[in-house]
Amino acid sequence: MGPMRLKYLEMIQAVITRMAGNQTTLRTWSVTLGTAVVGFAVNNSAHPKAALLAVLPAGVFWILDGYYPGLERAFRALYNQERQIADDKPDFAMAIKPLIVEKWIEACTRPAVWLVHLPVIAVALVVGGRHV
Repeated sequence: MGPMRLKYLEMIQAVITRMAGNQTTLRTWSVTLGTAVVGFAVNNSAHPKAALLAVLPAGVFWILDGYYPGLERAFRALYNQERQIADDKPDFAMAIKPLIVEKWIEACTRPAVWLVHLPVIAVALVVGGRHV
């Protein structure tokens, strides 16, 4: 494998690494924001329904958290495809197959994803729903 092909594979790997970092950031924000909103609602007896506000960002983070593994898989497929080519004339294209909805939903329903976001939503609904 030549130096140009190796550089191209390093570029693809950098994108894969960035996708994994984005997932971690999304999960951190989801839990932090959800906890802060629910904590505010619990401590502020005048506005206990404010806990329900945590549902929207947690849901959005959940959807995005499912999107990044799909992208990561697409770039891994590109990496595997490109590493099997012997020539040293890569085109440096980062074109991947479009992420289809079924794969996105599959990623959202994986335990590593829903075990982060569903508890935030459940706690927000329980705390906010007690006072409706």
